[in-house]
Amino acid sequence: MIYDEGCRFALGKAHLLRPGKDVTLMAIGVMVKAALDAAELLAGEGIDCRVLNMASLKPLDEEAVLAAARETGAIVTAEDHLVHGGLGSVVAQAVARQQPVPMAFVGMQDEYATSGRWDLLLKHYGLTPEKIAEAARGVLARKGR
Repeated sequence: MIYDEGCRFALGKAHLLRPGKDVTLMAIGVMVKAALDAAELLAGEGIDCRVLNMASLKPLDEEAVLAAARETGAIVTAEDHLVHGGLGSVVAQAVARQQPVPMAFVGMQDEYATSGRWDLLLKHYGLTPEKIAEAARGVLARKGR
């Protein structure tokens, strides 16, 4: 479980689930748990990941996005659908306008979904903690770390 029963959802507000200074992992939906697991994998390598649950896309918590870009200098988004028009797109637009940093996008690339068990589909499309960690390593390399 990620949240206890007392957690309150606020439209347009990201939830900081894990502080970090090296890279920010921003996730939505079922990918939040995968981002937390990726942060644990990366912690074992000495990489300090901030994890944000971007609970709503519209309105976007631009303040949290820009703070993450400014403070960690690298962002990976993770979502369980096409990357075009989703979390990665709205975050990239905000970042490009005000605080450009290296970014990577974990999600479905230009393909339509097939049917199957959700856990197997996540693996099939590379929506895993390992792929999020790989993307984080890539943005960190571009950041110069």
